[in-house]
Amino acid sequence: MTKKMRVPSTALVITASMSLSGLAQASGSAQSQIQHTGISGLWVLANVSLAGIRAQNNPSVLWRTLALILGLPGTIVTFFAVAEGSDRAYGIDLPRKGRP
Repeated sequence: MTKKMRVPSTALVITASMSLSGLAQASGSAQSQIQHTGISGLWVLANVSLAGIRAQNNPSVLWRTLALILGLPGTIVTFFAVAEGSDRAYGIDLPRKGRP
């Protein structure tokens, strides 16, 4: 013969309310999380762009300045880590036109 365990109804109510409150907090911050993801994406793109610009020795002052400003403070690391005209950024060989 097996005994059935009965869970008190108050425990069920407390568990359900805790789950629902956690779900409400997660959904409430979704918009904020999406906004921060977009800003982070722009920051990463600016850092990668500046690394490519430096590695390929691109002469465009406008794009260099724009990438530097949008990617701060990460672009400061890129400035010191990527050699100008090396065709290599963070250990990755970059393709270049006219190169075999």
